[in-house]
Amino acid sequence: MKRALMGILIGLSSGLVISIIFSLIFADGQYHPVSPESTFGHYYFSHFTELQTVMIASFVWACIGVTFSLGTYIFTHTDFTIVKTTAVHFLTMLLIFFPLAVLAGWFPLKLSALMIFFVIFIVVYIIIWSIIRRRTKRKIAEINYKLGGK
Repeated sequence: MKRALMGILIGLSSGLVISIIFSLIFADGQYHPVSPESTFGHYYFSHFTELQTVMIASFVWACIGVTFSLGTYIFTHTDFTIVKTTAVHFLTMLLIFFPLAVLAGWFPLKLSALMIFFVIFIVVYIIIWSIIRRRTKRKIAEINYKLGGK
């Protein structure tokens, strides 16, 4: 429960910061919690008030935060090989995160935008996975050293 709550807070704060940055760059002095150019952004702005759109975006950001914070359980609570665990985690995150990113209004539902999303997701996933793997290997080496092993 604590991890889920932290995920909500991280998702909300990350979503807010990202939306402010993109609004500063693209929205000509206005605040847009979702891109009005995206498929769902266009829908939200034509069917809901600004407050309702912010509430929808906040809910989606919280769900994204929970997804990634609880997703770590795949690594800590399974007995799979590292390859199988990584594959299960990658696919689970992608299958949950992709629809949330669409609902968050981050990009239009066009083939080029989808391809860019998938490439960015894969690159970021590999970078984060590599950093965590390197850090974990270092911790294991320290533990082995303290235990007198090699």
